Amino acid sequence: MLIVIWPMGTTGTLYDDPGAAFFTRLHPDRAEKRAIGQVEAMGYQFTLDQAS
Repeated sequence: MLIVIWPMGTTGTLYDDPGAAFFTRLHPDRAEKRAIGQVEAMGYQFTLDQAS
């Protein structure tokens, strides 16, 4: 909580919630690999094609 409170107290700004998809936007390649791993863990196999 100190990570959130310190900038608010020292700069006077309000907390800006990065949102639920913050880490997906930050590391989209990791999110893709994690999603593929989850689907494969359920027993499915598939191939990814680039959307046109």
